Amino acid sequence: MTRTFGSFLFVLIAGAVVGALYGLMMDQILDRGWGALSLLRGAVRGMIVATVAVGLEVWIGNSAVGRWQRNLKFRRGVALRLVITSFILFVALAGSHLVLIWDRATYLNWFQHGLFPDFLFALGAGVVIQIVLQTRRLIGGRTLTYFLLGRYARPTEERRIFVLADLEGSTTITEKLGDQRALELITGFFLDIDPTIKKHRGVIHNYVGDEIIMSWLDRGPDGNMQLLKCIDEIFQVVALRHAHYMKKYGVAPSLRMGIAGGPVAVGECGWEKRQVVYIGDTINKAKRMQEACKAHKLSVILDADTALGITLPMGIGLLSVEETTLRGRTNATQMLTLTGPDGRALQALTSESIGQ
Repeated sequence: MTRTFGSFLFVLIAGAVVGALYGLMMDQILDRGWGALSLLRGAVRGMIVATVAVGLEVWIGNSAVGRWQRNLKFRRGVALRLVITSFILFVALAGSHLVLIWDRATYLNWFQHGLFPDFLFALGAGVVIQIVLQTRRLIGGRTLTYFLLGRYARPTEERRIFVLADLEGSTTITEKLGDQRALELITGFFLDIDPTIKKHRGVIHNYVGDEIIMSWLDRGPDGNMQLLKCIDEIFQVVALRHAHYMKKYGVAPSLRMGIAGGPVAVGECGWEKRQVVYIGDTINKAKRMQEACKAHKLSVILDADTALGITLPMGIGLLSVEETTLRGRTNATQMLTLTGPDGRALQALTSESIGQ
């Protein structure tokens, strides 16, 4: 919710600024002599256009059309995006002028002579704003801000909780479907769970084959509860989409997640493909938790130290798995798994669980 509101606020402010500048420019070109009024009218028009555009964008993005578009090849996706954006801007411009122009004759005159140049300007501004938003989405709003401020120019330390999740039985899936169809399944599956991660303020760092690496900033026990809510909701998405994948591919993906929190070093790395890199034993521990999922036939494992820093959501509990010394460590680590309201280990839906 916070991230979505931030994007909306950015678009609203950008719309107001661009609209005010455009209104001032047209006032000078047409020599209307409105002065400050042109700035105010332009800003209001820009905010209306931005609000309508964002509203339609969210509605379309969350609909079946949005899901279909995300699965299209790049060029077709760009072409469809251009068509959708043009439609949204047309509706927004026409609607904003209905609000600001009360006289029917004046409105019709603008529709005949002013709509096209206004539309071209709005389309150009929309493309620039979309590029900024896509960059923000690729890098992450917080990370992009820190990039611009130079926070990661030198390595610094953050406390984060990492979740390493991979697809259970991915080798079997690839053997059955072949490389291309398996990649299609994995891509579609990650698209399915992406909105849930975003909703609960998680950051996706990378996709490595059939594995997704994500993390949450350590916000204290109550703030960290979002992470467990996210995992529970991801399992619900897995259950809801199970029939779809069985019908389309004959197999359905299931997840194994390793969770560990603690300090990590973070900094910028590279030049041609600059990115933020996280290094630390916390990530190694999360990997060990993930590997333990396979041995114990569980969907989620986390260590006791991490669990102490998370307030459990209603209906979620903890169950001891075992105490062991992880590879590369000298001290024993207590491993736990999450349980549902029935007290049983929380599991991603699998074909075997359906048959029980």
